Amino acid sequence: MPVPLPHGITGPKLKAFEGDMKSIQFKKFLGPSDDGQSPSQVPHSQVFKVTIEGKILALKVFNFFSLDEIRPDVFGKEHLLKDNVIRHQLDPFYAECRAFGMLVEKKRDNELAVRCYGYAFLSKAIERQIQSQFGIRGWNRKAEDKGSQLRAIVKDFIKWKTLRHRKTFAVMRKKLQQLNKMGIYNMDIREANYLGGRLFDFSISITFPHIGLWPRLRSAEEIIDNRKDDIECFDSMVRKLEKESEKRRPVTRSQSSKILPGI
Repeated sequence: MPVPLPHGITGPKLKAFEGDMKSIQFKKFLGPSDDGQSPSQVPHSQVFKVTIEGKILALKVFNFFSLDEIRPDVFGKEHLLKDNVIRHQLDPFYAECRAFGMLVEKKRDNELAVRCYGYAFLSKAIERQIQSQFGIRGWNRKAEDKGSQLRAIVKDFIKWKTLRHRKTFAVMRKKLQQLNKMGIYNMDIREANYLGGRLFDFSISITFPHIGLWPRLRSAEEIIDNRKDDIECFDSMVRKLEKESEKRRPVTRSQSSKILPGI
């Protein structure tokens, strides 16, 4: 029986997906989830539109990362960090498991983000299928990851292609505040992380309890900054979008007469 992940560490955990992965059919490659990175950086994951048991879903498949790739800078406090904690809080797969684990446990995943059905370890046959259909291979494996199955999270497929669909920014902001109140801080608020008004990528999220909120490791100022980051980035995003919208707005006859007097 698959155990909820991450195991062996304090905090929320995500249950295993209960569907029949043998029935999976890959329909479309949706791209890396973290497309804000530079081309030289390894993306956290690759996302696919799939059907499982005939239901359309999104499958997010994660790359592997060594401890050195995810180890935080904590000058003079390295002795406080255990490898097990680094792996299960900062690895993108486990970071997302923890965030959605809490959301699913509280039955608020569909309300505050996107419905999540659990994690899955992919068989070698499915990995070969991805390679054959999309040419994706390797998954940033190191020697330590040799033979390890690909790790994935199964969610609802969001059909909307726009940032907010019919949702208002006020509603989206309120949902983000509720998320933060639960102890989940996304830490990556930007346009590309929303579809149809839904926040869907939590691969660098901070979910309480977390070393990013630990007073022995972080200063009070750093902890406050982490807690404020989501709302500050959301407000900045909205201001930018509203400014761009103003620029695109057509100039009316009365406005043009003010701009160009005498015409």
